[in-house]
Amino acid sequence: MGENADSVVDREAVQVDPLPESLSGGSTVLVASAGDPSQYAVNLRILCAQGTAEDTAFVVTTTESADRTIEIYDSLGVDSERPSLRIVDTVSVQQSVSAVYDEIPVVFTPSASDLERLVMALSNLVDTTPPTRGARHLVVRSLTPILAASSVDHLSTVLDRITGLRSETGLALLGIDYTAHDEATMTAIADLVDGVLWVTQPSPDRLAFDYQPTGSRHGKFAPGGETGD
Repeated sequence: MGENADSVVDREAVQVDPLPESLSGGSTVLVASAGDPSQYAVNLRILCAQGTAEDTAFVVTTTESADRTIEIYDSLGVDSERPSLRIVDTVSVQQSVSAVYDEIPVVFTPSASDLERLVMALSNLVDTTPPTRGARHLVVRSLTPILAASSVDHLSTVLDRITGLRSETGLALLGIDYTAHDEATMTAIADLVDGVLWVTQPSPDRLAFDYQPTGSRHGKFAPGGETGD
C-alpha cells in the first residue's frame, strides 16, 4: 500500500476489537492479514495496548518509511503511556544519514532484501540504546517484501538472530500478508513463531483477531486461523 493521506483516515476510522487475552509478552507472533499488514497498523496498535512507557520497541519498516511510521504511531496513543521507538528504515528512497542519537533514532538500509545490513542496523540501535527498566520489543511491519527477495531458509536464520533482541517479557511482532504466499511458505514461517494472530475484517470498518498458538496446532495449517486433519 502506498503512503497517502487516506491511510491515516482509514486507520482512525476503523473499529478495533480487543486483543486476545492469550497474546502475552515473551512471545514471537506472526501477525497475518489479507493485504499489507501495515494498512491498519496492527503491530503498532499492539505496542500501544501491550507496552508501557518504560519499554523500547525496535521497528523495521518494509512498506512505509520511518517518517510515516512515526506519524501513524503518534496518532495511536499518548507518548507517556507507550514504548519509545527505535527504527530501521528500509523503504525511504532518499536515504538520509542515520541518526542514532535523535529523539527517535533511525538507521537506514538500502532495501528490505539486504538482511545482513538489517541485522547490523538493529544491533547498532540496540548497542546505542540506554538500558531501561521496561521490556524490549521487536516489530517487523511486514515480512512479505523480505520474502519477495529471500528464501524461507535464509529468513529463518535471520529471524533467529533478530527475534533474540527482544527481552524475556517483550513481544516480537512479525507482520505478513498471507494472501501473497503459498501454504507451504506460511507453514514454514508459522513453525518459527510461538503463535499466529490472524487479523480479520468482519465488516469494512472493523478489525477482529484470532490468536492461534502454534504449539497447539494439530494437523494441517491453513490460512485464516483454521486447522485441518
